[in-house]
Amino acid sequence: MNSAQFAIVGAILGQLQVDPPMAGGRIYRSRMRPISVDQSSAVVVRVERSTSTLAEIIGGPTTWATLVNVECYARATGSEPDAGADALLVDVFDRLALAPTLGGTAMSFEPLQGDTLSWEVDELDSKIACITAKFVVKHQTKGRTLT
Repeated sequence: MNSAQFAIVGAILGQLQVDPPMAGGRIYRSRMRPISVDQSSAVVVRVERSTSTLAEIIGGPTTWATLVNVECYARATGSEPDAGADALLVDVFDRLALAPTLGGTAMSFEPLQGDTLSWEVDELDSKIACITAKFVVKHQTKGRTLT
């Protein structure tokens, strides 16, 4: 059995894979960089951290705030290296907005307040931009467990 945090990532992946899938279906769980040169775009979903609030009653549910990074990658095709990643980010945000509880997996699913987005542009074999969006997922587990 896997943790609730593992299930959260799975629910986000599932939402991004709904037809038509984001990034042509190149959606990965916790993939290590880099994205292959033959891939024009990709989305990577990974947990950054998860903080807990224990129930006041022993055996009560533990409430979690899990910080999830959704990385939107796209290769540059013109003079604006981040244009493709930006368009992918907009599509990802629109898709995820359709699932405010991730199909009942979470109590809430919202962009992180404050440091929500970050940009990176690298030139390896070709220019690739990555825009990372951070989301906070509130969810509960049984007692003091991870499930």
